[in-house]
Amino acid sequence: MKPLNFEEKLVWYTIIGTYGLYIFGAQPIAIPVVAWILVGYLSKKLWQQSKGTPETQQIIIPFTAWLWIISMCIILVAIVIGNLNFNVDNIRLMKSVFKWTREHALWGLLPLVACLNIRPKLLSRAVCILCAQSLVVIPFCYLAYLLRLPTSTLYVSPFAKIGGNSPDLYSLVLYFLDYDSNQVRLALFAPWAPNLALISLIYFFIARQETNIKWRRIGMIGALAMVLVSVSRAAILSFPVILLLTWLLTNFTRPGIYFATGIGSFFLSIFSTQITNFVNDFTEQVHSARATSSEARMNLVKLSLNKWWNEAPIWGHGYTEPIGPAIVYFLPIGTSGCGTWVNLLYTKGLVGFIAFAVPFLWSLVYLVTQAHRSAIARTGLSIILVFFFFSFTEELDLLAYLYWPGLLMLGLALRAETQLTFVSLRKPLLEG
Repeated sequence: MKPLNFEEKLVWYTIIGTYGLYIFGAQPIAIPVVAWILVGYLSKKLWQQSKGTPETQQIIIPFTAWLWIISMCIILVAIVIGNLNFNVDNIRLMKSVFKWTREHALWGLLPLVACLNIRPKLLSRAVCILCAQSLVVIPFCYLAYLLRLPTSTLYVSPFAKIGGNSPDLYSLVLYFLDYDSNQVRLALFAPWAPNLALISLIYFFIARQETNIKWRRIGMIGALAMVLVSVSRAAILSFPVILLLTWLLTNFTRPGIYFATGIGSFFLSIFSTQITNFVNDFTEQVHSARATSSEARMNLVKLSLNKWWNEAPIWGHGYTEPIGPAIVYFLPIGTSGCGTWVNLLYTKGLVGFIAFAVPFLWSLVYLVTQAHRSAIARTGLSIILVFFFFSFTEELDLLAYLYWPGLLMLGLALRAETQLTFVSLRKPLLEG
């Protein structure tokens, strides 16, 4: 498997060079730069495209990609207005706009980049290679723990002065120790362990599309290993649910599904009390496993929603409050501990919330309608379900530079929209 053109080379070497970028702390800077370079290359090809361009080389941007682009531009407007409403200085405003170019903008740029000639199988192979690299790195991280090497940051990259945001994004850490359980957790090339869990689930579904059996097994095993070493409650609980939902939404038109659903509903109604008690007990055990983290998250959500509703319900605050009160352990208000949707309400208001929710739901509905006929659509459906589940615990826009292969695969799945439309338009003409 080798890249055949400029866009594939850039994607291929960026993915397999992830650990190299991580060591230099360059990921938050390099990945957005790659995305904008590919958009510039796409713009050049669109400019050069004419009626004489061969059919196989024509670039057609699907409606869903346009929807994502427009929505992310609306979020930019919300950021600017939110900052101006609170009379921030020009430096703070420029930082907020620059932050948008590296975070929310990627949700619009990468589905657009997928319109280039990038093969899904090349993306799958690159992800499998990265998962194989992780299988090699994981033992060394545990060895660092056994040797009692420091859990603190080994160093912070100079890129932190350029990129801004938390220094953790540019830091090299071998392992973490959980505050509540003193359990070892790995983050590998991610800044925090929960982030690695999100990336790993996305990589699992991308690796599952690899056509080579050997590489597919290595990729899937590597992805699951990353989930386990992250010790993420959200990943472990959501993984089987995502598998089940993907299968149900893919096969919901089959009569057997309705029959099985009816039988399942009957038994659920009989044992509803026992099931409810089991779920409540299990939820309590999960929360008590990391009581400090769960308590901080709940307080952070309540405080962020209260400040959003009373201070900036329409356009939001424009940025997160750097230091919160002691009740949330001084965590920034409106940040990743709140999840994506609360963060959107706090920083971008109701306008930004709707601007992100509309293309998200539209993409989900489209992929559900196409999943029964396309393997790549099923992969895209699984990926967007991963985003949905983690949107309640993680700040998705902040992590876009980490899971960008998932956004690219999502764009490749949405690209089938133009291919189906083009074929459906051509067929009557040929028949005529």
